[in-house]
Amino acid sequence: MSRKQCGENFWTGGLSSGHNRWFDKSIQIMCTANGKAGLIGEHSMMDGMPMLQYVNFITAQTYTDVQKMKGSACSPSSNGGVHDIFQHCISSIKAGDSQIGIMIDEAKSAFQSLVGAHSLQVQSFQGYGSNYIKKIGYSPDAYVQMAIQLATYRLFKKQVGTYEATQMRPFLHGRTETTRSVSPDSEAFVKAMGFIPRFNNNPTIREEKLSLLRSAVDSHMQYIRDAAVGNGIDRHFLGLSMLVEGEEEMPELYKNPVFTRSKTWRVSTSNLTHPKIENWGFGEVVYNGVGVGYSVKSESCIFNITARKEHEWTDRLSYLLEEALIEMRLLNDTNQLPSKL
Repeated sequence: MSRKQCGENFWTGGLSSGHNRWFDKSIQIMCTANGKAGLIGEHSMMDGMPMLQYVNFITAQTYTDVQKMKGSACSPSSNGGVHDIFQHCISSIKAGDSQIGIMIDEAKSAFQSLVGAHSLQVQSFQGYGSNYIKKIGYSPDAYVQMAIQLATYRLFKKQVGTYEATQMRPFLHGRTETTRSVSPDSEAFVKAMGFIPRFNNNPTIREEKLSLLRSAVDSHMQYIRDAAVGNGIDRHFLGLSMLVEGEEEMPELYKNPVFTRSKTWRVSTSNLTHPKIENWGFGEVVYNGVGVGYSVKSESCIFNITARKEHEWTDRLSYLLEEALIEMRLLNDTNQLPSKL
């Protein structure tokens, strides 16, 4: 159906229902009535870094630059609201083909059910950000990854498969590799911290926990470096599995329950930090998992937490992330601790 048939409002307006989103497009821009703008990215087609480059391009343009550009943006029609035009378009399609009408209704119902089954919580942690983390000698991303490990360890009462996206853009057709946040070093750190905060002014105990945190951060940074140059494991395993054809048997490794559990990403994470992006996020990738999109800004850490509503995890994880970040700062600021806690 053409723009003319549906009316310009249908194409340039926005519906809170999400029914006017085209999920076969890699990027869509949303503009809201309060002057805010956002992007929807279809992850199967692209990753976070191209989104950031797109944001850089858009935000670098001034109003003067835009006015000088040839052509003009589509102007919304003054006849009828967006919702009315949308409904008119749907009615026209349904009248032409009853099966299409049934599929549209089913798709709308499935969309609403999926959205309604989810919970989303934002943790806007204002205690500190990358300036402080770098000042005390850590990589901001790896440090925050250890905070996520501690928080999810306390949420699930164990460590679970955790995915962090690492860019492989230097390679032809390169996209991402997995950085695994669960490691012997991160295990040692979270177990030393325990399921609940236990502040101890004993210098030996504090230094032991600090040493474990440093080792966990260093280990995570090394994995990122390895993954970025093609020395990760998960894309190689994926590539080998795709070579199995027809009636061929999968190698025994792929049937191993430990292997399966190790790549079941109950915690899916990714870091996109940009001064013009206030918040961003994505859904969990397995039914019993959480999605944690985050940004490490200079004076804050922002987390977008998603999960199935039935689990009641998002509020809890938001609290645990804040708790972990505060606890880790107290651990590092040893000289500022009172004599008794």
